[in-house]
Amino acid sequence: MLGAAGLGGLAALAAPQTKTAAAERTVSVPDVSGDFDVVVAGGSCTGVFAALKAAEAGARVALVEMAGGFGGTATQGLVPVWHSLFSTDGKRRIIGGLTAQTEEELVRRGEARRLAADNPAVGTYLNVAGLQLLLDEMVLNAKRITPFLHTRLAAAECDRPGHVAAVVVADKAGLRRIRGKFFIDATGDADLCRFAGLGTWKLPKAEMQAHTTCAILAGVDGLRRKYPSFGFGEITKPKYGAKLEHVFGWEAPVIGAPGLDFLAYTRVSACDPSLPEDLTRAEFEGRAQLRRIVDAVNRAFPMPAGERLSVVSIAPHIGLRESCHIEGIYRLTTDDLLYGRHFDDVIAKGSYRVDIHEGAGITFRYLDGREERQVVKSDGSSEWKVGRWRTETEGLPTWYEIPYRSIVPKGAENVLAPGRALDCARDAYGACRVMVNCNQMGEAAGRAAAKALKKGLKAADAHVG
Repeated sequence: MLGAAGLGGLAALAAPQTKTAAAERTVSVPDVSGDFDVVVAGGSCTGVFAALKAAEAGARVALVEMAGGFGGTATQGLVPVWHSLFSTDGKRRIIGGLTAQTEEELVRRGEARRLAADNPAVGTYLNVAGLQLLLDEMVLNAKRITPFLHTRLAAAECDRPGHVAAVVVADKAGLRRIRGKFFIDATGDADLCRFAGLGTWKLPKAEMQAHTTCAILAGVDGLRRKYPSFGFGEITKPKYGAKLEHVFGWEAPVIGAPGLDFLAYTRVSACDPSLPEDLTRAEFEGRAQLRRIVDAVNRAFPMPAGERLSVVSIAPHIGLRESCHIEGIYRLTTDDLLYGRHFDDVIAKGSYRVDIHEGAGITFRYLDGREERQVVKSDGSSEWKVGRWRTETEGLPTWYEIPYRSIVPKGAENVLAPGRALDCARDAYGACRVMVNCNQMGEAAGRAAAKALKKGLKAADAHVG
């Protein structure tokens, strides 16, 4: 039984359209050599950590990634921040495992810098190139992992409902089939689950988290020397002509590269990146906004001859916040998260705030009951409105938990979907989606996959405590 993106459709796309002998040719889909226990689709840290944990438990793993390197949003999106590994008060370490080990190694190499433990907004600034090199080492040193780069998931084959037998990928050799016994969908967009016919859902485009094209800039230090009060938020005002419809963005240092700055000030809204047309539009729109931002700064804040703000690097993939979710056996609710409810099958803990990019501004909700909203006024400027989403009381939570059952697709025998595709209410998702949380879900999925194979369990029964 073939999943939703069947080979018939792929063959039709690939076949010549002329009435010649060549038109009778069929598309051959050979098997990739190798006997794999676990196939991981997606090489973000979520997918890499899943593969490492499955391999550590003795599984033979295929790790499939569409880009030329691992790391996902961090490396391909240039996003240089991992959020805090501590509770909101900084008193308890709540995140360990591969996330903590990776961070520690980057710090040791001088490629990461930790901030205060009680700052849940930002835990560590990373050099994303250093992270990519380290992930290469981790994968290549794991003897049971076979990596596939520049390899895109194209279809899934099921031998019965809910049981995936193989995935079809497209690479430089054409279409090829990778067979496995257990599958982990770390694509972030639930691609494997959708192709396998498992249930998925998504919000209307207008309610999805917006997406950001990130970049590395040179010249910010000179700009601030001449204009000490300069901030990129100023450029969002209509008078500067950047033609932005949003007011929120953020910056970060580039670790190990004095004079360079990371910028995340673009925003593409009403975009569903699981749709190819939307994803293409988003890439163009994000880069166009970046161009307008840099041009507006150089017009409005001129510097001495030979000095200007310039783009050094643009993320090869727009930073995606949300698209498609699985229909899991449990949907994590906003109250679950904000009230810090505990789960018997907990696989991840986090302290990052609820962070919702909506409309032109942004909303933050905190575990201590505070709420901050940035709203746009009629003159194009913005203001922060500070209040509370719950009354102040004793015993407020300092972290939240994500349960295993939220990464288990309904009806799936041998598939898990850790990371951005988890089943999660909209506001709760604003906190769950960040990398340190997705990393933990990936580790749990890798361990569960190995346990399921060893003990003959279905995905829903393979939680590793």
